[in-house]
Amino acid sequence: MLTDRLAVDPRSPADGEIVASPRSWARFLIGFAILYGVLGGLSEFDPRGRWRLLIMAAVVLTAVVVERLLYRDATTSLRSRLGLGRPKLRAVALALAVSVLVLMVYPLYAVVTRSWMPLQPRWGWILLGLFAFHGLAEEIVWRGYAFRHLRAGRTFWRAVWWSMPLIAATHVPIVITMGPVIGLGAMLVAAVTSISFSYLYETGRGTIWAPAIVHTAIDMFKLFVIPASGMTTISLLLILISLTVPLLALVVPRRVLIGHAAMPVPIPEPRPSHQEVAR
Repeated sequence: MLTDRLAVDPRSPADGEIVASPRSWARFLIGFAILYGVLGGLSEFDPRGRWRLLIMAAVVLTAVVVERLLYRDATTSLRSRLGLGRPKLRAVALALAVSVLVLMVYPLYAVVTRSWMPLQPRWGWILLGLFAFHGLAEEIVWRGYAFRHLRAGRTFWRAVWWSMPLIAATHVPIVITMGPVIGLGAMLVAAVTSISFSYLYETGRGTIWAPAIVHTAIDMFKLFVIPASGMTTISLLLILISLTVPLLALVVPRRVLIGHAAMPVPIPEPRPSHQEVAR
C-alpha cells in the first residue's frame, strides 16, 4: 500500500527546540526572514545570474550565523544542521532518476511547438550557478532551515504542511514579474514540491543534496534561449511536469531508501523550548 510506504516515525530526526511556543515561533521566523532576506535580496541585484556562487556562499555564511546566534546547539555540527553532510546514495540516485523525467519537458515542448530551443552560450557555467543558487542556497533555506526546525516534535506530514505556506509566499514576487498565471503556478509548484523535496531530504540522511538535484532540474529552463512566442508554452508545461513528476519519489518506500542497516540508529528526541522547560 502507498500509505504504508509513506509511513514515518512520529519523532523528529531534527535536533533543536520544538517550534510551538510564541517565543520559539518568533525565533524561527526571525531566522527564516534573515535567510530569505539575504537569498532574495542579493538575487535582486543579480538579474543575469552572474553571481550565484557568491550568493550561495553568502547564504551559507548567514545560515551559520543564524544557527550560532539563535540556536546555540553543540550536539550536532553546523555542517549537518545545514544539510551539507554525507547523503544517502540511494536518495541521490532516486533524485537523478526523477530529474531525468523532469527534463523530458524539453522534448515535450519540441513536440508541441515543433521547434527546439538552443542552449545559452556558456551553458555549463550557467548550470553550475543554477545548482549553487536554486539547488544549494534555496534548499539550505527551505529544507536545511525551515523544514528541519518545523520537523522537531512533528510528524513528517505536519512539518511539510507547516512549511508549505512559507515557501509558497517567497514566490509571490513572481506573480508581479511574470503575471498571475505563471506566478500562481510557481507558488503552487513551490508548495507541492515541498512534499517530494522534504522526502528526499529525510531519506537522504537529513541532507539537501538529493532535493537540490531535482530543484536544479526544474530550473534548467534557464539554460535555453526561449523565444517570446514559446515562453507561455514552456512555462505551463514545466509547471505541469513539476507538479506531478517529483511526487514519483514518494512511490519508493522509505525503508528501501534508508536501508535496514540504518533503521536501528536511535533518533534523538527534540528538545523542548525554553518556555516549556520553565513550565
